[in-house]
Amino acid sequence: MNFVAKTLLICSLVAMVCMVAPAKSFAQEKMTMKDYKIELQEWIEKENGHKAEIAKVDADIESLKSQIAGVEGEIGGVWSEIYSTIGVTEEEVNAFRGELDGLDSELSALAALSPEELFKRRKEIDAIEAKIAELKENKIYALTEMRDKVAGLEGKVAQLRAKMPKGMYDEYTVNRGDYLWRIARKSYDDPMQWVRIYSYNRDQIKDPDMIYPEQIFKIHRENGPNEYLVGKGDNLSKISGSMDAMGDPTKWRQVYEANKDVVGDEPGLIYPYQVLKIPTN
Repeated sequence: MNFVAKTLLICSLVAMVCMVAPAKSFAQEKMTMKDYKIELQEWIEKENGHKAEIAKVDADIESLKSQIAGVEGEIGGVWSEIYSTIGVTEEEVNAFRGELDGLDSELSALAALSPEELFKRRKEIDAIEAKIAELKENKIYALTEMRDKVAGLEGKVAQLRAKMPKGMYDEYTVNRGDYLWRIARKSYDDPMQWVRIYSYNRDQIKDPDMIYPEQIFKIHRENGPNEYLVGKGDNLSKISGSMDAMGDPTKWRQVYEANKDVVGDEPGLIYPYQVLKIPTN
């Protein structure tokens, strides 16, 4: 059979199907009044059955709501007894919970900081820790919920302290009669390190011979980011060439310009214990 013949045969079969299908469909659509009433009755019975099921479910829901209300009432009664035993009110408990939630938000905000920024704001952590200790003295802390919340806060404080550098600097409040030599001897057991205090507090000390009571100086302990503690035999070229600094000895002038207020007009003269800033570029 050639292609044309095959095509004609297929077209004929399709035409026959198209003619038979409507006839069959029409035959299926024909229904007597008796069949109609029987089918209608079946649908009415199904609908009534579904309505009965819905009514039963609604009744069950109302029953459950009543049971839940009863349980909630019992729980409320138990909590009232607990609050009465402790000697607090529900409002006081809610306020206590709110304080803990507020501390949790503060700790979460601090956790987003870098270790160095966290170190600078360590007093905030100290204050939060002190507040937690104060709240633990409250009788509301006896509630299991509050103990769990406080334990979570203490865990976050511990994580922040672990993230923080061990000690970039301490703080020293200047007393009447103090001078940098004396403060260095107290802080480092070495008066020659007065220049370390001077260079690290350049924002406060314009003249190393002029310091004032109540000034708060940072006592350098470890290098923070972009800091360098000058050692014996160091020079600006050696410092800028250090991998801890810029890794390029030819960039010594950038180091000099960033520390001109400490080094002075002669870049060849730097001294041990000076704390220099290292440019980021």
